[in-house]
Amino acid sequence: MKKILFITLILAGSFISCDDEKLIEMNRPKKNAAKVPGELLFTNGSRNMFDLMTSTDVNVNVFRLYSQYWAQTTYPDESQYNMVSREIPDNFWEAAYRDALKDLDEAGRVIEEDYESLGMSEGHKNNQIAIINIHKAYLYTVLIDVFGAVPFSEALSEENLLPKYDPGQDVYSGAIDMLNSAIGSINLGEPGFSETQDPIYQGDMEGWQKFANSLKLRIAITIEDVDASKAQAMVTEALAGGIIDSNDFNASITYENSAPNTNPVWEDLVQSGREDYVVANTLVDKLNALDDPRLPVFAEPLKDGTTFQGGEYGTGNVYADNSHIGDLFHQPNLEGVVFDYAEVEFLLAEAIERGLTGVPGTAAEHYTEGIRASMEYWGVDDADINAYLAQPDVAYATAAGTWKQKIGSQLWIAYYNRGYEGWTMWRRLDFEGFNVPDGLAESDIPKRMIFPIEEATLNPTALTTAIQTIGGADDVQTKVFWDMN
Repeated sequence: MKKILFITLILAGSFISCDDEKLIEMNRPKKNAAKVPGELLFTNGSRNMFDLMTSTDVNVNVFRLYSQYWAQTTYPDESQYNMVSREIPDNFWEAAYRDALKDLDEAGRVIEEDYESLGMSEGHKNNQIAIINIHKAYLYTVLIDVFGAVPFSEALSEENLLPKYDPGQDVYSGAIDMLNSAIGSINLGEPGFSETQDPIYQGDMEGWQKFANSLKLRIAITIEDVDASKAQAMVTEALAGGIIDSNDFNASITYENSAPNTNPVWEDLVQSGREDYVVANTLVDKLNALDDPRLPVFAEPLKDGTTFQGGEYGTGNVYADNSHIGDLFHQPNLEGVVFDYAEVEFLLAEAIERGLTGVPGTAAEHYTEGIRASMEYWGVDDADINAYLAQPDVAYATAAGTWKQKIGSQLWIAYYNRGYEGWTMWRRLDFEGFNVPDGLAESDIPKRMIFPIEEATLNPTALTTAIQTIGGADDVQTKVFWDMN
């Protein structure tokens, strides 16, 4: 009996070995795509990028807390800068690399490989690759701003599971090269991704061109303390190429009213059923002092309908006793934004104050337009905008402090709902106004996030070198390369 079975198996094996193609076909999935189209990978990677930057999940994105826009209620650990318990660096890192960058990188590879067979023109393909590279340049600068050094030149390769970390300045240079390549290859006469595939500009290549040049402007201002001549050249090039010049060209994604495409903020504030956040006193006190008409948008008044009170930053707060996050942020279809017109105007004001040439207008004019652009975005009417701008504590000529204090504090307000940028602006311009949690010192407010905890086990040699690269200490007070003050 065993002999007969053995012969049968041999014969079966011989039959299969003679028909390998049939075996491959038999094992090919019938319902799942064997190869994901590049356009779908792009859309997914783009959406994951926006979800990461928009989220307020304390396991992943704590930057609304680090920027002191929000305070916590029952569990204030993240406002006290505990990164370890929830492994926040690991989760942010993983979401950026695995969920966003890997999809975007693979999208580019598939598009390069398949575009001819799909009947795409060279210009059409180049536009799609340009859009992908704009995303990647944005994400890599974010990763450097957060960690100080990250895998770049050896990142995303399945053949190298232990990539080296590149220094922050090198990664920025690589991101600049990506942007230059993208800007140079954009052809406004050719299509990019389709309206349904492109969740940001719905296929409008002019929008991508403006976003790329605006990101180039941001990078230029960020590195000016480190490399002034390069910053000057980049500002000149960005202005010549065309930057975001109205809220119509904001780099934003429109979320929907139903799952799975709802805004992550709604998911944390409403869908979770939790009451974890109130607006921080850092923000409320500032806006109350300036009679800022954005306050009723950003926060809800107390039960009397007129008083706004912020929760004490860095400690637990009673939810019912403090102003809640504004009603607009409880809507599932609230936009997610990574770059807007207000930011561009403030960057231009800063460029002028830094002595960079070729920027038209004055610092005061761009500062004023930045405030106006922010208020218009949030639905403030013209009369209230003009009254606000006329206040001596707001007007550029009379507001207190240096240009860094004036521009920094107003841009920080404009960044509300963009926690990463608010925290980065505070680090970059060192403006006054942040609160220090009880029991801590101002030096405890993070200047960077520590490296992912798992890297010590998964990639220890590269991590050790990276720590030396950033200055020898993997702590929150080790500054990223552009932070010179």
